[in-house]
Amino acid sequence: MVTVETIGEELWGDAPPQQPRANVATLVSRLRARFGAAVIIGGRRGYRLGDTIRVDLHDAAQDITYAESALSTGRPGTGLVAAENGLELIGTNLVLMDYPAPEWAERARAMQTGLLRRGRHAGAECALRVGQPAKAQAIAEAAIIADPLDERAYGMLMRAYDALGEPARALVAYERLRTTLATELGTGPVAAIRDLHVAILRANAVSA
Repeated sequence: MVTVETIGEELWGDAPPQQPRANVATLVSRLRARFGAAVIIGGRRGYRLGDTIRVDLHDAAQDITYAESALSTGRPGTGLVAAENGLELIGTNLVLMDYPAPEWAERARAMQTGLLRRGRHAGAECALRVGQPAKAQAIAEAAIIADPLDERAYGMLMRAYDALGEPARALVAYERLRTTLATELGTGPVAAIRDLHVAILRANAVSA
């Protein structure tokens, strides 16, 4: 339940109308007229979404949390399906773009960004574990486009290239990460990524 006062603050900030309670009630009435009486429940004390209403971000959060759980319990196949479902639900276009300034819209966009990151990490790792390196590559690359400093995504991209029989591209990805980190942060890849780089180098040297 969200109080009428909170709704007024979110909608109008420091410049509320003369009768904020009446204005909120009018807006709720319009929503009910447009979408049905069950869309919003409540009255004087506050309002909440009706029990039948679903929110994409919330459903995506459930899917991605399930994918992470499936990954940690050795069920990467079901984890991959859940991760892909979650990622498809929220898409890549920022939510609520018609509302660029309000804090409530910013919170939704921050939630979307975090879910995209988690979903891509879980999805790429699941894809690697079920032997789908091409899919892992695509998901990891999407994560890197969103955050060029995402070392975990780079690690999965390197593993995907290696599994695809393209170790040279894995080494190029490492160099790209190393250069980006040095330029942006003045640091280098974490130990796990450095170890992966060395392992790919050694395997490539043996096969050559």
